[in-house]
Amino acid sequence: MPFVEVTSSTGKTKFKYTICTPSSEEAKEIDAGLPTILFLHPVSLAEYLFTGQFSDQQLRRCNLVSFDLRGHGNTFGDSAPCDYGQVEAAEDTIQLMALLQNSLNLPPCHLVGVSSGTIIALQLAVTQPQRILSMFLISQSCTEMPAEVAGGHHEILDLWTCAFPDKTTTLPELISDAEFGQRQYLFTEPKLSPLVDAILSLTSKVAKKRWCYPFLDQYQILNHDFNVNRSSTSQMALAQITSPVILAYGSGDVAYPQIYTEQFLHELLEAGVDASLLVIKNAPHCMIPDYSKK
Repeated sequence: MPFVEVTSSTGKTKFKYTICTPSSEEAKEIDAGLPTILFLHPVSLAEYLFTGQFSDQQLRRCNLVSFDLRGHGNTFGDSAPCDYGQVEAAEDTIQLMALLQNSLNLPPCHLVGVSSGTIIALQLAVTQPQRILSMFLISQSCTEMPAEVAGGHHEILDLWTCAFPDKTTTLPELISDAEFGQRQYLFTEPKLSPLVDAILSLTSKVAKKRWCYPFLDQYQILNHDFNVNRSSTSQMALAQITSPVILAYGSGDVAYPQIYTEQFLHELLEAGVDASLLVIKNAPHCMIPDYSKK
């Protein structure tokens, strides 16, 4: 299990990462002759979300790279500060990419971001455009969150927090209610496949260990605040993007109407970005496990 230690303005983090090449599912280095795709998962999940992509023979013609975000999966380190957001997450990612460039010859990458992972991808493209060849943003979250969607996230936060009232008490029914809300947001409950069930089962086990009573502040910072407190990017900043962008939207998304993504597409085009929209019929917000081949 490879790790790279990153030191940024918000502390030290030991990021767990994966490199997949045509010849190896867990490669130790980049194949220098192939394009590289870097995957950015949403908050609350982890890099195992990309199981379908890393087993896809078409994509396996490239280098596929993913990692667990700060405080997620098998990534460990200093606690995230209360103001940890898209700028800080992008800084962590830039430092990680720089270290992998030095040690493993990580080249400029094609980015795939999902949901809140698109926030980080966009920040990378605005601040470090030379590192990015293209972006495929799935269920983009690159503009301010609508108030009605934020309300749902507030409810999930309240349920999760109340599920751990003290260091000796856990209320499983409240955990279940919080997880139901998260499933509904991400996967349009109850339409869950065996793969999604497996992903959520693993997510639940990790979450109950990493974000229980002593660490509820990290749950709020890394899951709730990261999403809800995000901000839109100015047209001047968007104009710094030099790579083409494809926005993928699932018409089965229960949280965001299509107009939300169309408005962001308009902002990109107005800024002179080469951008287009791909609509996936009936796909949920987090479409990547079950719609990986569509």
